Amino acid sequence: MGNRTILAYFLSILGASLLFFGIASAGSFAAENLFFGKRFGEHTYAGPFNLSKQTDKEAEVKLTSELLGMQDQLQADLLYQDAIIPLPSEIVDYNPSATIEQAQSEEENALISTISQDGLRTLLHQQLPMLSFSDTEIQSIARGISEKLESGIMPQSIILTDYLESTQTLTEIASATTSVDGLTAPMLDLIDELDGFEIEAKTPFSLLEFIENTQAGLLDEDELTILASTLYQASLQTNFWIEDRTIRRELTQGVEPGFEAAINAQIGLDYVMTNPNYTSYTVRAKWDSEALAITIEGMPLRYEYTPYVAESNRFEPKTVVQYSENLSQGQVLNAVPGKEGFEIIVQRRISEDGSLLTNEPVSEDFYPPVSRVEQRPLIEADVPAENTPGTNSSGTDGNVNDTNTNPSNGEANTGKDPSNQSNSDESSSNENKPSGSNDSSNNPNNSLGKENGNKTPMPGDDDYLYDKGGNLIK
Repeated sequence: MGNRTILAYFLSILGASLLFFGIASAGSFAAENLFFGKRFGEHTYAGPFNLSKQTDKEAEVKLTSELLGMQDQLQADLLYQDAIIPLPSEIVDYNPSATIEQAQSEEENALISTISQDGLRTLLHQQLPMLSFSDTEIQSIARGISEKLESGIMPQSIILTDYLESTQTLTEIASATTSVDGLTAPMLDLIDELDGFEIEAKTPFSLLEFIENTQAGLLDEDELTILASTLYQASLQTNFWIEDRTIRRELTQGVEPGFEAAINAQIGLDYVMTNPNYTSYTVRAKWDSEALAITIEGMPLRYEYTPYVAESNRFEPKTVVQYSENLSQGQVLNAVPGKEGFEIIVQRRISEDGSLLTNEPVSEDFYPPVSRVEQRPLIEADVPAENTPGTNSSGTDGNVNDTNTNPSNGEANTGKDPSNQSNSDESSSNENKPSGSNDSSNNPNNSLGKENGNKTPMPGDDDYLYDKGGNLIK
């Protein structure tokens, strides 16, 4: 009994002590909150601002000052397709009192802000007049902005399409047409597959990859080029990025100059474009008896894009002359008619509500000229009517031969002494050399005739004509 009495007495004293200590602590905490407010512990943040070891009143004063400075330097944008709309600080109202009231000690707490829905509606109506926003969408966007601003980290971007309802009206944003008389059955099947195809947001579209996936069969390259060119012309009326586009050496028939996009699966010529927007767009393709029409449908864009031919230059073909022994004198045959070349410079106007914002370059396409080829007959050599004194002329093969040869070879001899002839040749050579000439007499290409002192014609001289074999004609 004695031990139990002692143990009970000890436990009573311990319980009374703990109760007294708890009451004292609670009273102290209550008194501190009553007179000084709550105090935050270590590692307590509201957004990027440190509130550690501060009372709620001290923290509110500090936070109010910090938020005023941050609001003046607010960096937040509303993003919609091709438009970037800066968020005005006037429609944002940070609430430091509510932030401190809901803040938890030793935690990272969100900054509480209120977005003016009337101000937001006015802003969106001014910047995006082609859209109609419901009250529910305005509330959703305002709530999304507040959530983005909770961290206090700048800059911030708010994608408007994330908060829009599916009931938003879709529209045709681009269209293009190419005249074509007829298309093969595989191409018609490919057009049917392309009709209704969706190009997802932030996703590239490759025509060769699309063809491979559809397994349309054997396709004509000219028809594929017409399809790609029509799609390219339509995409230039949007903000789509053109990733890969090539032209041919000669413009494909039916394609408008400046808007060709060649397709060749064998060598990898592809047409690739990317949808940079935040929503998908649908391609509509249709062929009737006269033309191929392609349209792109989806959420309307903020700006208008208008491609146009800014400059075109023409280049006349050169004429290449070929000589043929199969043609009679005076006959001229146009073997290749030739074709002029041209350069097309395409630019694009970017407008807002009909007002021009800027012009941007798009492409410079060059198609080289095809040379004209003329075939003409060979020109006959002029044969002298009679021999000159001391010479014997031979017109064989149109060549002029020197006749001062050795009699022992059976050729004509002028009767002059060889030594005298040599002296005569040297004198004649010196007399006929032009004044100031630096030509060496040892150069076989610049030797003088033995009898008449005339320079021996050589192929390439401007004053002489030769046939294709290099024979002297005139």
